[in-house]
Amino acid sequence: MNVTTALNEVRVIQKVLEEYLGNRIAAKVAVEISAAKQGETQHTHSGEVFFVHKDEAGKLVLTMESSVKKNVQAILNSYLEEAEAQECIEQLMADETKATTEFETIKIPGSGPFYAELLKHKPVNDVEVAFIDNLKKAIGKSVKGFEVFANDPSMDNGKLQFVPGFKPAVGYSYNEWEELAKENGLRLGTKDEYILFLGWLITGLINEGWSERDAWFAVCTNSKELGHYWDSADAKNDFEPTGSRRIVGKCDLANTRKILAKDEKAGGFWLAGGVCNLSGSYGPLANLNLGDYYDYHANDSVGWFVL
Repeated sequence: MNVTTALNEVRVIQKVLEEYLGNRIAAKVAVEISAAKQGETQHTHSGEVFFVHKDEAGKLVLTMESSVKKNVQAILNSYLEEAEAQECIEQLMADETKATTEFETIKIPGSGPFYAELLKHKPVNDVEVAFIDNLKKAIGKSVKGFEVFANDPSMDNGKLQFVPGFKPAVGYSYNEWEELAKENGLRLGTKDEYILFLGWLITGLINEGWSERDAWFAVCTNSKELGHYWDSADAKNDFEPTGSRRIVGKCDLANTRKILAKDEKAGGFWLAGGVCNLSGSYGPLANLNLGDYYDYHANDSVGWFVL
């Protein structure tokens, strides 16, 4: 767990504890609880989940049940009455936001001067014209900065995760992605956020040495150099595992289409980007299609989550 992740976790715990303890004590206890949680790791082998932590002698111990709740309970019992401690730990468990703290994310600037240079670009085709128009609209709406996960979502024993090496979690409907978002303290990104993300990507490509023309072409017209398509280098006949083809720090740019949030004004939800699977591939990253089949299990798309 990196420093930012640890600090985020402490803040989440402290916010709950402040309802039961004074601010100063809450901050101290939050650090203790965070340390107790970090002292145990969860693993999966052959479909079985197990936990590893150190005992009092510093030796690694493997158990089939987590000891975190018991350890947190012991910490809270030294500060609160039993009934309050039980109520507090239940709230901590309910408010736990693992999906927002454990996985690698990338910060995307909100509307502002970061995108000013992009608006100076002279488009060479209709798709670039359309993208600039969408970018102007996104900037005009004063979208706040947000974070995207470095890896596409996948599932492990029914739990949502954003790690490399897994099959992307295709086959879920829009309604199911909305429910997964609620369960994990997340939300599906909007069309405007996706447009700003692509603006960030174009800027990143240029900063890494791509020409302006090539960066725009790769995002708006033909994205085979950025993601997994049938004509990409070393293309597969099926989905690549998550964590593939890292570009400017972001993996899985294509391979699957991305399901964006419901757009009430447009009358549906947006399907963004391109896809490569057994039936072929299509669509550059800037591609946007409107869908309205909320219960349809899309076998080529995953939810696009933001923080």
